[in-house]
Amino acid sequence: MKRREVLGFIGGAGVGWSALPVAARAASSAGGFAVQRVVIVGGAWAGLSAARELRLRAPELDVLVIDRDPVLRSLPLSNPWLVGRTPERMPRLNRAALAAGLGYRFVASDVQRIDPAQRQVYTTQGVFDYDWLLVSTGLTYDYSDWFGTDQQTVKAAQELFPAGNVAGELDALKQRLQGFKGGNLVINVPAPPSRCPPAPYERAMLLAWWLKTQGIKGKVTVLDAGGGLPRFTRLFAERYPGFIDFHPYTAIRSVDPFARRITTDDGDVAFEHAMLLPPMRASTLVEQAGLCGLDPQGRAVPWAAVDHLHLRSLANERVFLAGDLLGTVSPLFGHYPKTAHMATRLGLCAARQIAARSRGASAEPPVDLPASVCHVWLDADPAEQLRIETTYRLRGDGVIAQAVSQHDNPQPRGEDLQWGLGLYAHALGASLER
Repeated sequence: MKRREVLGFIGGAGVGWSALPVAARAASSAGGFAVQRVVIVGGAWAGLSAARELRLRAPELDVLVIDRDPVLRSLPLSNPWLVGRTPERMPRLNRAALAAGLGYRFVASDVQRIDPAQRQVYTTQGVFDYDWLLVSTGLTYDYSDWFGTDQQTVKAAQELFPAGNVAGELDALKQRLQGFKGGNLVINVPAPPSRCPPAPYERAMLLAWWLKTQGIKGKVTVLDAGGGLPRFTRLFAERYPGFIDFHPYTAIRSVDPFARRITTDDGDVAFEHAMLLPPMRASTLVEQAGLCGLDPQGRAVPWAAVDHLHLRSLANERVFLAGDLLGTVSPLFGHYPKTAHMATRLGLCAARQIAARSRGASAEPPVDLPASVCHVWLDADPAEQLRIETTYRLRGDGVIAQAVSQHDNPQPRGEDLQWGLGLYAHALGASLER
């Protein structure tokens, strides 16, 4: 498969797959369809890596990926692009072409609901039955703490001050930055868990560099609900005094996007521009399907409840979960980091579980724990990066333990891009040949 085939845009809904009526399920054998079908809801890092792994490990399975967008636009390297330090370096992948080249199916459609009891996925393209379901729909913003049920204000905040944490916001955010003439530029760090924990600090550093090099009279105010990352807070003070105003343990309580004012426990903050990143949660589809968990007090939590060793839903044995939507997996560290590399590894792990169970494994398949690497910019010019490696092991008591190591990379030579393209090739199966 050539680069132009993978990266080209598509105009249609994708590769079709006829929905199987309920009557056909009733007529099938007790073991499921003659050819077992796996539906993957969510075609980003976790879902696409799972689809490729299923084709490799269980080619007898019929695999379908459903995602609303025919094109995957990657985010991991967006911060330096946002401030003009680099071009947009990660190619955009055509999901239908990728699926065709690897032998699974893709449908571009909105998923309206999931019925785990009937093993059905309802979409705008029809109803799809499955033997096994992988939900990898990532996370979404939760504005309720700031705006309650006021959807008009939510819409205003999204349009005027996008967070830039999802692909659809990036172009608008960059355009607004280019029109920034000075003053207070606010970014915030929500309480964990959130996507890519180092990313807001990387962004603050790069924004400060941008203000300084462009001669813009302004500052970056960082409102951090937590205590920050020590490496970055030190660099903020040493390298960009006057350009970064860091406020640890300062959670946002409310926002008035029309008056451009943020309320915190320490008082109000006025701003000329902001990147408002609200708390996060699993997609609403996870809640609709009854896959969310409960806290020790029996209250619903906004994350998927998962068998931490096998990535199976605690609510349904035919449903598996991977990616950012996962809830707590360990009492030692809580959630897995919500990053691109971690999502691909979780997709691989889930696919291996599905492959083993589809073949009637009598015992629990072996535990397969993820690992991840990320590259974070510490400064822009001269370029300086940090490589963060996260590994996991299963203790004797069945608890997952986490180990994190950091490695300085002064004067990098594109290691972050090599990492990203490597994920495309080895996890997603994208051929990037020219």
